[in-house]
Amino acid sequence: MKASVHAPSATIVAAICASEILGLAGYSIVPALLPQFIETWSLTNTQAGWLAGIVSAGYMIAVIPLVGLTDRWPARHIYLASGSVSALSCFGMALCDSLLPALGFRAAAGIAMAGMYMPGLRALTHGVEGTMRARIAAWYTSSFTIGASLSFLFGRVGTLLGWRSAFVVAGLLGAASVLIAWPVLPRGESASEAEPQPLLDFRPVLANRDALLLIVGYAAAIWGCVGLRQWIVVFLTFCAGDQAAVSARAWIILVAGALISFLGVPAGLIGNELSIRYGLRNIATLVFLLSAFAGGLFGFTAVLPFVLVLGLSVVAGCIVQGNFSNLTSGVLAVATPRHRGATIGLYSCIGFAAGFLGTVLFGVTLDQFGGTSHLAAWTLSFGTCGLACLAGAAATIFLPRNIWQR
Repeated sequence: MKASVHAPSATIVAAICASEILGLAGYSIVPALLPQFIETWSLTNTQAGWLAGIVSAGYMIAVIPLVGLTDRWPARHIYLASGSVSALSCFGMALCDSLLPALGFRAAAGIAMAGMYMPGLRALTHGVEGTMRARIAAWYTSSFTIGASLSFLFGRVGTLLGWRSAFVVAGLLGAASVLIAWPVLPRGESASEAEPQPLLDFRPVLANRDALLLIVGYAAAIWGCVGLRQWIVVFLTFCAGDQAAVSARAWIILVAGALISFLGVPAGLIGNELSIRYGLRNIATLVFLLSAFAGGLFGFTAVLPFVLVLGLSVVAGCIVQGNFSNLTSGVLAVATPRHRGATIGLYSCIGFAAGFLGTVLFGVTLDQFGGTSHLAAWTLSFGTCGLACLAGAAATIFLPRNIWQR
């Protein structure tokens, strides 16, 4: 007989969340310093979109096989190895002098993140069911947002000491992340049956209607927020005009970017709790509709005073991130135990693929309609994010009313 599996203690959950936060130290440095990279390497907006989005592309490529392996091997092994690669990718990025090698190291960072994010979640929630699993998942996914927002602040290191120094610091913090996770990450087996499922067999996942709807919703949620998470520093620099070069104004812009990312924590936790209380279908659909309005029309705020743009960016950033935790908790609830690794692997792959495509399309739209100095280009680029949110609403409205009981 199998030994009963108990929920991890609050200390273990906190330690793994801290490890996740430190491991993401390099995640948002490129978006935070995107104007600097554009100027230093003479990048077009399309190339800048590739540089900002390639992490998601690396994640997209690697997440299915790496998360699928959690049906065969303990998730902690995958997490720790990937954490080491993440730290090394930051040190490699610090040595880059041009776009091409930088794309390689940022893609490696995305691959490493694929081996940390969902495998870490699976290790924490293995054997845990119901609302307890939903809450652990909410805290864990919110920690991703904390890490991404703190990473934005490393952009300040980049403005003071150069962007290479920021990546060196991120690499050191990534190494600390592995050291924290090593003794506390649960050692239980992730596989749920004696005979593991084929690694790339997604037929059972595709046959799960609720899982497919949540996958579409997650993709829409990530795509819908790329404007405010990946391009916000460039947009606020455009809004600030000549004042963007002033040190104090540059610092305010970075803090705003970090705050927008950080607000994904309360937004995700509140969205998750509201979904538990009032139903995932109702809350997720409502958040998507609000996001289509707040995020999709955000480009028009450029005509407003800069202080007002800052305030509205924070409000919009909070709204568009309200569906991250609840959708992830939902997919854990609807996935069959024997195919859970494949389900969350495909879920993450499609979601981050949308993040990559959305970030690149944002840059392409900017280039095609006049560049970052034209209001029309910004309004149309943010409009692509709004359309993604409408697609998410169209998917989640077909979810069952009581997903937690299925």
